[in-house]
Amino acid sequence: MPFLDIALRNAARGFRVHPLKPQGKAPELKNWPEMASSDPEVIKSWGVPRMLACNVGVVADDRVCILESDNLPELLKLLEDEVTGLPMPIPDCYTVQARENRPHFYFLQTEATRALGNCDLPGVFEFKQHHRYVVAEGSTHPTGPEYKLIRDLPLYPMPDWLTAELRRLYGERRKADAAKEGEPIGYGGRHDFLTSVAGKLRNSGLGADAIAAALVPINESRCVPPLPDEDLTHIAGSVARYEIPPPEPAVIVNKPKPEPAPEPPKDWRAHYHTVEEMENAPPLEFLIDGWLLLDSITAIAAPVAQRKSIIALNVAHALCTGEPLFDHFAVVRQPTRVLYLCPEMGIRSFTDRVRKIGLLPYVGKTLFVRTMSAEGTLELDELTPEELAGAVVIIDTAIRYLKGDENSSEDMRVFAASIFRLLRDGGSAVVLLHHSAKGTKESTELTLENAMRGSGELGAFLSSCWATRLQDPNDEYNSPSYITNVKKREFDSVPFEALSGKSYKMTYKGDGNAKPVLAVRSVGARANRDGRDDEARALLAKHPEWKVREAVERLAELGIKRGRTWVVEQRFNAMQPLSADPK
Repeated sequence: MPFLDIALRNAARGFRVHPLKPQGKAPELKNWPEMASSDPEVIKSWGVPRMLACNVGVVADDRVCILESDNLPELLKLLEDEVTGLPMPIPDCYTVQARENRPHFYFLQTEATRALGNCDLPGVFEFKQHHRYVVAEGSTHPTGPEYKLIRDLPLYPMPDWLTAELRRLYGERRKADAAKEGEPIGYGGRHDFLTSVAGKLRNSGLGADAIAAALVPINESRCVPPLPDEDLTHIAGSVARYEIPPPEPAVIVNKPKPEPAPEPPKDWRAHYHTVEEMENAPPLEFLIDGWLLLDSITAIAAPVAQRKSIIALNVAHALCTGEPLFDHFAVVRQPTRVLYLCPEMGIRSFTDRVRKIGLLPYVGKTLFVRTMSAEGTLELDELTPEELAGAVVIIDTAIRYLKGDENSSEDMRVFAASIFRLLRDGGSAVVLLHHSAKGTKESTELTLENAMRGSGELGAFLSSCWATRLQDPNDEYNSPSYITNVKKREFDSVPFEALSGKSYKMTYKGDGNAKPVLAVRSVGARANRDGRDDEARALLAKHPEWKVREAVERLAELGIKRGRTWVVEQRFNAMQPLSADPK
């Protein structure tokens, strides 16, 4: 069936849709969470020839949530009433199915389903309520069957009892897995585990204060590290708000359910945070004291060849090892893992750096690296909640993941949404590397405006921005790096200098009491003193295979003395790939 027929039919039901690979499940649009639409004109604009055979995806969003069962008999068995042992069948609802016992049940979102979030019980069910999708009816399963509409009923809110049961099953499986493995519950599982325990305590008749008190010993004995007391109070208060749901009467399968009465209009105040939510909001917390905040988006900005990547590698080293950053800034909270995305460097060069700084033993354990040598392209939207849970994501550099024009406010807002999604789906922090504007090397000061090239939208959504520049660009290996926070939105800081050795391990210079001064590089220092700049550029263009060091040596043999920084700048400006970029 043609893509447009399927897409328009599902959009008419109020679903946001997007194209999938022909007879497949992978999205065609890289930014599908933002681009999915129910607008017929937008959908028709996708109807180019290559998409005519595409499948269609339906997005779970603020309006629609979807329960996808991988094994319906097992799910129904798990939903048996604990007291009577009688089955608790899923109510009749809008249902799509391609293969037997693997239906998709569609419901309207409720406050309880939004609080539950996305959760999976492998081999039994997947509950999708945000930034996930299912294959729409009319599409074709990769094995051949068509997704068919087996119950065409109006959408109505998911019953609270079903939401509560999904939360119970998900929490019990996580608890059982943790107990079975004999390991304490760490980052990514503590909140869900304690919320599940709190729900059982609420069902037994306890109030918020009693639940919070009961959670204290459980938190201390099972969670590593234990959650702060204010988090326990918040969990207890959130769970205690919901009344114990009465049992839902069984619904006869295939019997149409009458359309529910319209919900009463909601108070406009529900759009905003309550005073209780703000009073219970956790305080600011650092991962690296005075340098990297939890739940933050932090930038490292500099012109080319100014140690951005080396600084980022030192951040990864501190987070993985627990050692102070630059031997100065203490690591107060380690993430579950560091995801380092570097599509600007090959695996050989990056591995050399990782080996020298001492991070190779952490690769595949708490450090996960992807370079330009990896097959295919890994987009930010492909990072899953499982890999993001408690992780710090380092993006080297931001421009490689920006779809569109860095000077376009609209394109930058789309990029910002993809970055915020990393935090929303469980990331602890995001570190972005970004190139500075031309002329920054000669600036008399570093500011947010000259550090962050392109649209001001990028600098606007940052929590902090560390701008850096070599104090002596002619001595790249021995020169101190001047580092200053040019966006102090959440915490104060002072400029400092750091030194880098051959191991790439950087150290804080001085005792922290003296405030360094940014060395100003005169424009005359860049003048074409020997008149051979054009000749040198022509040789670089003729020999793109030369590595940076080799290019410096070959030019010197011809009497053209040029440093590594000059070579890197010329190749960067000409948009030619580098064999070894010292960044």
